[in-house]
Amino acid sequence: MVTGNKKTTQDWIKDIEVPAALISYIYRTSQRYFAKELADYRLGWGHFGILMAVNEMDGPSQDTIALSRGFDKTMVAKSVIRLEEEGLVQRVVDKNDRRIKRLFLTEKGKKLLPELISVGLGLNNLMFKSMDDTESSQSLEYLRRIALNVSKQ
Repeated sequence: MVTGNKKTTQDWIKDIEVPAALISYIYRTSQRYFAKELADYRLGWGHFGILMAVNEMDGPSQDTIALSRGFDKTMVAKSVIRLEEEGLVQRVVDKNDRRIKRLFLTEKGKKLLPELISVGLGLNNLMFKSMDDTESSQSLEYLRRIALNVSKQ
């Protein structure tokens, strides 16, 4: 709905023909969602991504997380320090290569995990709320293909 000369966000979304602009909007909106939902935990979007990666992998290094998730190494390093200070992860020196520190969830991190997963699922549900199972699956596959395409650049 247009009011005067002002276009609403919904108007813009309906009219936009530039995929990158929509992806950028989704990214920014997702970050705001995480900022709001994770504020009580003193965590942000990057912290969430790192905690999920540590949970999914078996003792990943910071470099492994950065490479596997497309994160900046410096951002991962700073975020891990914060997660350590919050008592959510611990770094353990690798037995075979003392230069590598492996990341593991602490007991506090493991206890927080269900709540964090719920936040992530909440955003996923919000994104696909007006779609049936087929549309959701197709959308996910299209997004995966887009991500694979840009990962090759």
